[in-house]
Parts: sequence; structure tokens; C-alpha cells
Amino acid sequence: MKKISLLLLVLFIASCGVNKNLTKDPYVGTYQMTVFEVDNVGDLPLYLDITKEGNTYASAITPQEEGGGFEFEINGTSVEDGVFTIEAYVAGYDIYFELTIEGDEISGSLMGMFDVEGSRVEK
Repeated sequence: MKKISLLLLVLFIASCGVNKNLTKDPYVGTYQMTVFEVDNVGDLPLYLDITKEGNTYASAITPQEEGGGFEFEINGTSVEDGVFTIEAYVAGYDIYFELTIEGDEISGSLMGMFDVEGSRVEK
């Protein structure tokens, strides 16, 4: 009887561990995106990394090419109704991205003027 009780206790504990619901945040990841037809630059290929600590999202933007010439300083990342707003400072300008992430696809705009499209990548 002791063995059966012990076995049931072990199985119960193990099943609780198996049923633990580990949900993956749908936004966290690395995205390869392109900002199209930027004045005096052309198409601008970028990487966007989104992380989350607690309830707060953070982001980092880097050029896809080594020595891409632009360094982005992120001032804020927020999400409202599924739209990411990323405020940044680059090349002497305050800019912002408004991005929507659906599955592995990302789309939106830079400053409401330049289209942005891309997809999630393994980096």
C-alpha cells in the first residue's frame, strides 16, 4: 500500500510538471526587415530584436550589413492593440517605427512615410 501511495504521489508531481503551460510570447524574437525608399539612402535592411522582461518589451535595431553606417539609440518600445511603437534616435534625428507583427511577418512604417516589411529569422 505504501508503494502504491508513493507511486501515485510521484506520478501526480510529475504530471503537474508536464502540464505546466509554457507560453511563448508571439512578439519576442529577431526580425529581418527592410525600410523601403528612404530619402538619400534607398532601401535600408535592418535587424530588429525584441525581448521581454516581466511585462515590458525592449528592442534593438542594427544594420544587416557590417559597418552599415547607422547606429540606432532606442528611446522607448511600447505595444498598444498589437502595434509596436519604437522610438529611436539615429543620424541626428528622432524617429519612430509603427510595426504590426502577425505570426512571423512584420509590417508597418517608419515615421508614417516609409514602408517596412520583413519576417522573423533565426539569428
